[in-house]
Amino acid sequence: MRNNSLMIIFGAFLLVIIGGGLFAILTKEGGGTAVSTNTVADKVTRPQITGTQETQVEDNLVPDGWKSYSNADLKFSINYPKNVFVQQGSCEKITEGSETSYRPKPAAIPVKIFEDADGIFIAPEYVYELTEPKTLNNVTYFGGCRKKPNTLSELKTTQKSWHVLAKTVPAKDDLEKFVKTQFGAGCSVGTMTSTAANNKVYDVKIEGDGLEMPETLCGINYIYVLKYVPEAKMVYTYNLGQAYSFSKDPGGSEYYDEEMNQSFHPIF
Repeated sequence: MRNNSLMIIFGAFLLVIIGGGLFAILTKEGGGTAVSTNTVADKVTRPQITGTQETQVEDNLVPDGWKSYSNADLKFSINYPKNVFVQQGSCEKITEGSETSYRPKPAAIPVKIFEDADGIFIAPEYVYELTEPKTLNNVTYFGGCRKKPNTLSELKTTQKSWHVLAKTVPAKDDLEKFVKTQFGAGCSVGTMTSTAANNKVYDVKIEGDGLEMPETLCGINYIYVLKYVPEAKMVYTYNLGQAYSFSKDPGGSEYYDEEMNQSFHPIF
């Protein structure tokens, strides 16, 4: 009996040892399996948007009341107002003594981009023009008023300001030729200053021939912009006229032109 008891105790002891070892093995294998189920995606550190990147995104947003235009072929972008006040934006019929006549009335008009092969015109989408003129005692009266859409062909012959021109200039000599062709035979490339926004973009000053009107062959009497990008081999120019073009209010006391000018950026 004693031997049988010893055998039972010994057998139970072996079962405990075997069971414990088996549990340890299973536990170890289970841990390994849990680790191996992690995917590559779980181990990738996902990039976080930094404050600088967020600021850049916010800075690139178009302000309220504005639109943005980009041209990948001509390599530039510019913001422009959705609407501007135009003196010929509308008409009103008024009584002048014994006569009645239509007269221009300032109104807000949508701004439109008119695309050309080597640039764009930025102009009001339409204006109103007076019709049916009648002159009495050296005063002209108008019996009608009609809406007149602007067209590219007409702008090319009548509008000088806000014609953004983009040209390829493979070398500095080509820039000189462009200046003479665009501004006058007596004009030449003057100092070039890198812009604050991008040191690869240069603001170019035009040098005249030193002669006064009407002898000069470089008669620039308006506000011009001339930008040169050697890396992109591009030159851009437009002028703001002798005064500003795009009014913010009916009286013309504030203008959008300088904000438009500051928004212009070459793309390269």
